[in-house]
Parts: sequence; structure tokens; C-alpha cells
Amino acid sequence: MKSQNQTAKYKRNFGLDILRFTAIVIVLMNHGYIGFFIGSGLSKWGGWQAIVSVCAVFSIEWLLVLGGYLIGAMMIRSFEVRKGWMASARDFWARRWFRTVPNYYAFLAFNMVLLAWGVEKGAFDWKFLVFSQSLAWPQDKPYFYSESWSLALDEWFYFLTPVLLGVAAWIFRKSRKNQFLAVALLLIIAPALARIGVSGVADVWDWDERVRRISLLHLDSTGWGVLAAIMNRWHSAWWHSRMREKAWFGLALTLLAIAGTAGLMTYGWQVFAHGRLNDLVLIVAPAAGMAFMLPWLSSIRPSMPWQSQFMTRAADYSYSIYLAHLPVQMLMLHLLHLYQIDVKENIGFFFILWILLVVGLSMLVFHVFEKPVSDLRDRFTKKVEAGPFGMQENT
Repeated sequence: MKSQNQTAKYKRNFGLDILRFTAIVIVLMNHGYIGFFIGSGLSKWGGWQAIVSVCAVFSIEWLLVLGGYLIGAMMIRSFEVRKGWMASARDFWARRWFRTVPNYYAFLAFNMVLLAWGVEKGAFDWKFLVFSQSLAWPQDKPYFYSESWSLALDEWFYFLTPVLLGVAAWIFRKSRKNQFLAVALLLIIAPALARIGVSGVADVWDWDERVRRISLLHLDSTGWGVLAAIMNRWHSAWWHSRMREKAWFGLALTLLAIAGTAGLMTYGWQVFAHGRLNDLVLIVAPAAGMAFMLPWLSSIRPSMPWQSQFMTRAADYSYSIYLAHLPVQMLMLHLLHLYQIDVKENIGFFFILWILLVVGLSMLVFHVFEKPVSDLRDRFTKKVEAGPFGMQENT
């Protein structure tokens, strides 16, 4: 068992920051296309545009896998350097909740203000306060705080994984690796099997409501990330060998997912095993594909200092960007409609303006609120790195 002093200090990982930045950009482009181009009538939902839009949701799988990997690495280190499950779990929960919950509640309040103004749709429910708006059931329509489903999924991952590790520690008392492996496999297998029991999914919108947004049915993407962290920590030879070949295999799985999605969108949602195995294409393939790409991605290094600085800042702002982009879009479109401004006449200008407003607000929130609140955790918890394991930790 390692002491706290043996836990290495890590800089931000450039390749993983690229992944986070790319995923957020895809989310922005997709929701911008839906909100501005389809919303204004300049484009219609259908054909290749719909296929590209649905495939864009794979970026969320990438973020879930990345989160599972980073949090998995953090938990492995935490459970190795602290004595006792309770101390490790307590510090982990405190650090994660200080990092994620304040921003979640801040933008929940922002959306409630928009709801009061008639900008936001749907209705507030107490379930949003405890991240259970789509825990094991569909969120009520029309969606309020619609992007929050993935944040709720993250919070349940943060809560359940240490609990499961406590159970696994009782079963596998002498093997830390087996404890984490059991939890990772449970996270991967249980939701995938549970989704098979969801019958009668009619189309992509029905799948989005009844499967994709349900936290307990979608934990497997985070499980693939935890499995990657296990391979990085305890199977270093595999992790560091043939990185490009593993990345190509991961890319092949992603392309297979794209082709399968195109088939589902073209020939019908029930064409493959009456729709019960569609998630092999829509969730499992892109998540597993990203897990195989992580070794190569984590090895990428910047060629110039400014590249690292840019990606670090982009990654810093990504959480607030994700939380801000839809409410800012709704408010902007509401004001344009209120003042009878035709979006179609200057669609490019308004699209770029939206991006700039989202980024500007996110920068402000990060520096004024998110980071100061997050830094408070260092006063009463010990920092544990979440990056890739170094060679000195794999001994």
C-alpha cells in the first residue's frame, strides 16, 4: 500500500483534454443545429441530417467513459492511500460533490428563473434536488432542465461506486484489483442486461426518453471508463503496448456504431431483434470503442505550449458550457421571437453570437463561482489525482 507522499503529482493530460473539448464542441454543434436551423425551419429533421444528429449523441458516451476513467483512477488512488473504506468514500464524495453539485444547483436556479419568465418549458419537481428526475423512470415532458439527465447519471455513479466497492471489499478482502474489477463489470453488465427488458421502443425519441436518459439503465458507459482505469493501473504492459492498434479498433467500433445507427434510422427501430439489442450499437459500441482509444489518447502530448494552455482552459470551462448552452439558447431565441427578429435572415450571426455568449458566461461562472467553491474542498479533504497512472504507480 502506498503512502500519500508516493502519490505522484500530475499535470493535466493533453490528450484527454482534447477528448473533452471535442465532445463538448459536438454537443454544441448538434444542439445549435437543432435549436437554430431546425427550430427556424431552415432545415428539417430527416435523412442524413437526422442520422448525423443522432450519431452526435455518441459524444455523451465519450464524456461518460472519460468521467468513469478519471473518477476510477481517483478512487483507486484514494482507496490505496487511505486506511478504511469510510475515510476513502467520505473524502471522495466530498471532493466530487464540491466539484459538481454547486454548479448543478446554480443552473437549476437559472432554469427556474427562465421557467418563471415563460422561457423554459416543463415544470420544476423536487426530484431535481436529489438527482432522481430520471433515476429509474422517464422524466416528465416537456423536459425542464433537459441537459440535467446526464449530470444526474454522473451523481449516481459517484454515489453508487464507493458503496459497491464497500461490498466488493467484504467479498474480495485481499485483492484491491478484484474489488474494482467486480464493480466495473457489474456497472457494465447490469445496465446492458436491464435494457434488454425494455420492450416496445418505437423510435429514436422513444429510446431517448425510456432508455438513454434513465440513470440506472445507462451506467455502463461509466463502467467502461472504470475498466480502463483498472487496465491502466494493474495491467500497465497491456495499456502501453500497441496503443495505435487499440485506437484503430476503438475507431472501428465507433464506425460500426455509426453504420448501425444509420441502419436503424433508415430501416426502422425494430429491424434488429425487435429493438431489444439496439443499445449494442447506440451505447455499448461507442462506449467500448472510446475505452480502447483511451491509452493512445492519454499518450498525446502538445507540440507547443499554447496548445496545452488552450486545452486546459477549454476543459476547465467545459462543465459550465454544458450547463449553460441550452438555457442561453432558449433565452436568446425567446428574445428574438419577442422582438420579432427573423433568425433565418442572419442565422450564421446568431449562431456565432450564441456560442460567444455561452463561452463568455461559462468563463465568468468558472472564475467567479465554480472554481472558488470547488477549491474549498482542499480545506478539509486530501487531494487525489484523477489522471492516468504513471509507470511508478504500476509497480
